Amino acid sequence: MKDRASYSLLSRYIGKEFLLSFGVAFIFFFFIFFINQILLLAQRILLKNVDIVSVLRLVVLAIPQFLLYTMPFSSLTAASMVIGDLSSRNEILAIRSAGIAIRHVFLPIIVLSLMLSALTFAVADILLPWSAVKYKDLYGSLMRELPTIELQSYGVNTVGGKVLVNGLVEDAVVHDIVLFDISDKNESQVVSAPTGTVELVDIDRFVYRLTMDAPLILSTDESDLQSWSVSEAESATFYLDFSNQIPTMTDLSPSQLSTRDLLAAIGLRRKDLENEYRSIARQLRTAQEERAKLLSTLDVPQANDADPLEVARTLDTLERDIRKLSAQRPVNFYHQYYRAELHKKFALSAACFFLVFVAFPLSFIRVKHGRLIGFGLSMLVACLYWFLLFFAQLKIFDVAVSPGFLIWAPDAIMFCFGGLMLLTMRRL
Repeated sequence: MKDRASYSLLSRYIGKEFLLSFGVAFIFFFFIFFINQILLLAQRILLKNVDIVSVLRLVVLAIPQFLLYTMPFSSLTAASMVIGDLSSRNEILAIRSAGIAIRHVFLPIIVLSLMLSALTFAVADILLPWSAVKYKDLYGSLMRELPTIELQSYGVNTVGGKVLVNGLVEDAVVHDIVLFDISDKNESQVVSAPTGTVELVDIDRFVYRLTMDAPLILSTDESDLQSWSVSEAESATFYLDFSNQIPTMTDLSPSQLSTRDLLAAIGLRRKDLENEYRSIARQLRTAQEERAKLLSTLDVPQANDADPLEVARTLDTLERDIRKLSAQRPVNFYHQYYRAELHKKFALSAACFFLVFVAFPLSFIRVKHGRLIGFGLSMLVACLYWFLLFFAQLKIFDVAVSPGFLIWAPDAIMFCFGGLMLLTMRRL
């Protein structure tokens, strides 16, 4: 009973220190991501005179997006700071001298990191999809109320085959407009107008109607460079399709989908991949049948009226095609993308648990300013983990194997590194 009480007291002490350090680290990482992502958005929206309540709602709804990285890095930093602090103050030495196994120091951190992993997954699978939908709805309503929200004052926008240069933007009114319409390959137009109004006509496709007042229109014919005309009108109407410019602002990306939605999307993309495999198999069978047919005619020279040299070339081409088709492993972009995001949802959540093992070897090192050293170590490990995850995401489209191997690799590397260091130091 006495041992259990001492372990319980030790667990509460370490758990309290871990949670306090986690809170400090969470605030630090939160504001890094906040400044990097949210303030840029807030500044962009505030320039459009959007009410402060809507801006704050957008900011709050965007927070779950970067909590997926904030929580694993905070867990790592908290573990490093606690272990480093205990080591620098010789508390770990005192604990081991009292006959308490070192695992009782690690156990509270492991349990709390598992709880943080579960919380991170809840954020990724429940809170993030919900907030993404609400964010899209709110941003769509702002676009209806302020259709020029995507137009910057004194900016240049390329919209399909049109290039729009504009001056000051006030609410739905745009000043000093110059529109280059090059959508028609044979005929180009340059339209200028002192003012114009923008109206959102299709919220789902982000199509705007630009009505220009008193436009001056210059038309040229590419087939005849000597031919051009200038005309005036009371008004002119153009339609601007922004759908290819702002999907990241309003569409739900795969990283914002729930596990159930990702699995459904993967199922649909798997059918496309199976069709690609069947197509390759048909081409391979056709090439093999043609090769067999040619080889059979070579056994009966009198039945073959074709040029032997041409037959040899055809056989060589068929052999190359067969080898190429046999080695070909089709990679479906969206199938890989959705599977990678599904694994990433679990891998980032599990990182709260796996990353803390990197901090455990600090318990066998006597260092000064242990909390500061632990914080510095966590920064290096966080940067390395970020790089590995980013690299893995870049490579998922280059391989035909499951992207899960690449996405889980950073977690496995960090866990193995921490485990090996721990085993090595315990032998010293």
